[in-house]
Amino acid sequence: MNKWAFGIIGWMLCGWLFAPALYADDDDRLYDKIPFRQVEVPFYTFAEYTPQVALQMDYAKFEFTNPEDWTRIAKHQVAYEIDLVFTKYPADIQHWRTNYYELLNDRLKNLFALDSTLSSPDIRWNLVLQTRCQTEEEAKRYFHGFVIKHRPRRIPVLPDVRSPEQLKALIAGRATVQDSTVMKVLERHPEWDSMLVVMDWTGSMYKHGAQLVLWYKYNRLRTQDRVSHFVFFNDGNHKKEWQKKVGRTGGVYRAKSRELEEIVSTMEYVMHKGDGGDPAENDLEALLTGLQYLDGFRDVILIADNKSDIRDMELLSEINRPIHIILCDVKGELHPHYQALARATGGSIHTLEADLDRLDAPTEPAQPQRRR
Repeated sequence: MNKWAFGIIGWMLCGWLFAPALYADDDDRLYDKIPFRQVEVPFYTFAEYTPQVALQMDYAKFEFTNPEDWTRIAKHQVAYEIDLVFTKYPADIQHWRTNYYELLNDRLKNLFALDSTLSSPDIRWNLVLQTRCQTEEEAKRYFHGFVIKHRPRRIPVLPDVRSPEQLKALIAGRATVQDSTVMKVLERHPEWDSMLVVMDWTGSMYKHGAQLVLWYKYNRLRTQDRVSHFVFFNDGNHKKEWQKKVGRTGGVYRAKSRELEEIVSTMEYVMHKGDGGDPAENDLEALLTGLQYLDGFRDVILIADNKSDIRDMELLSEINRPIHIILCDVKGELHPHYQALARATGGSIHTLEADLDRLDAPTEPAQPQRRR
C-alpha cells in the first residue's frame, strides 16, 4: 500500500480487515497489520457506561500528555477496544501538510511501548475521523489520541439480574452473565438494518436485555444506524392478570432516543413500573405499538422468552411485517406461539446456536403453555 493510497490509512476507504497479528512485530508498518474500522463523526464523544482511559496527544504530535492514566490501572484491567481519534483536516487530500501515515505509525509505536499488551489481536480497533473542524486552529481544540475501553481482569458472573444496579454493572463491564444469546444472534446477522427492536423486559429477561445494550455499546461507533427504535414491554406494569385485556394490557415503552443513557434510563423506568407478574406476556401488543406508531425502520426484531406464552395471539392477523424472533432460554422445544408468529409473518426464529429461517407447518394448532 503506497503513501498516496494509504493517506491516513485509507480516509477514502471504508472497513479494512487484515489478518490478526501481534502488531509490534514490524515497527515500520504497524498500520498495515491492525484491523482498523474507519468511522467518520462530526466530533468524538466518549461512550457512556464505559470504563475508558483517554490518552491524549497534541494535534499532529505523537507524545502522550497523560500516560500514567493507563499505566496505573493496567495491571488490573484488560483492554477490549481502542479508538484512535484524528481530525480529518484538511478534508481535501491535496492540501495535507503532515505526513499522516508516519504520524500514525509513531503514535502506534508509542502506544505499544507504553504497554505491549495493547498489541493483542483480541482488541477491536476503530479509526475515528472528526469532520466538523473547518480551520487548523479549530482542529487543534479537538481531542486527539487513543481511547482505551477496558474491563476488570476478573469480574463476577451473575446467575440472574434483578435490579437496576445489577443492570448497570453488566453494562459497565463490572459483571457478566453466562448466556449470550442476544449478542451472538445480532453478531450473526449483520444484514439486519434500521431495526425496530421490541424486547420482553420482564424479570426473567433482564440478563438478556443487558446483552442487547452491551452489543449496542460495543458497536456504537460502527452500527448505531442499525437500530432505529428500542421498545420495551413488561406486560401491564403492576396489573393483576384479570385486569389485562387483549390489546390493552399496557406497559409498553420506547426509548426517546438512541443515546445509551436514554436507553438505560428507559429500561430502569420499565423495571420500576413492574415485571408482568404472570407467565404470559403481551408480545403482539408491543409489536403492534411499534409497527403502528413508529417509522423509519426496516427489520423488526422481537427478543422473547421461550418459557413465556404470548397472551394476545388473537392479534396475530394484524401483524403485517416479517418478525425475526431472538428466542432466549431455549432448553428443548421451541414454544409453539413463537413458531406460529414466525410462520404467519414470514419471519424467523434465532436461538443461541441456530437460525431457523423456514419453519414447517405445525402438526396441530398452537396452544397456550403455562411453563414458568
